[in-house]
Order: sequence, then structure tokens, then C-alpha cells
Amino acid sequence: MTRLGTAAVLISLIAALGCSGYQRVSEKEKEMLLKMRRGEYELVKSDVYEQLKKDAEIGRSVGRYQMQTREFRTWRLDTVTGESCLLLTTEADWKDPKIQSQMCR
Repeated sequence: MTRLGTAAVLISLIAALGCSGYQRVSEKEKEMLLKMRRGEYELVKSDVYEQLKKDAEIGRSVGRYQMQTREFRTWRLDTVTGESCLLLTTEADWKDPKIQSQMCR
């Protein structure tokens, strides 16, 4: 084997051994990792996630806000501050100044 051939084999062997600890990721995995680094995603244990899903399915509050519907109005309750505001109502109801003052901001 010539020196050039030996050098090529040696370089190929070094490159193969040097990259053996790496793994290719898909574009989707790459995007998810970038979002995690930017703080857009948060990792949650799968058992915690399953419990949150069950709670949401039965209507249990899983966050800071609770929505309550009374007659034709939907109110949002902030469970931290105890304040509530009007989230949804009819178009005619919004025209009332008293109702507008209770609107969520």
C-alpha cells in the first residue's frame, strides 16, 4: 500500500472512531430540542402527564384559572387572586356598560 493509501485508511479509521458516540436526529427532534432550550417546552414525567390528562377530561382545574358557566355567561376565576371576570356572553349583553366593566382584560 502506498503512503497515500495508508494515510487515507488511517484518516477514515480515525473519523469513524471519533464519530461513534454521535447519533443523527431528525428535523422534528432538532426542533423540539431548540424549543426546550428556548423555554417553549417543559419536560413532565409521563405519570404526571397522564394524571393531568385525566383531571382535564373530568373537568378538574389543572391550572391557575377556572372557567364557570352561569346561564349564558362564562366567567373566568383566577384561583390565585380570587378575582373573576366575564369571558364570554352574548353580543347584546356586551352592549350593557355594567357588563363591559366586568370584562376580562
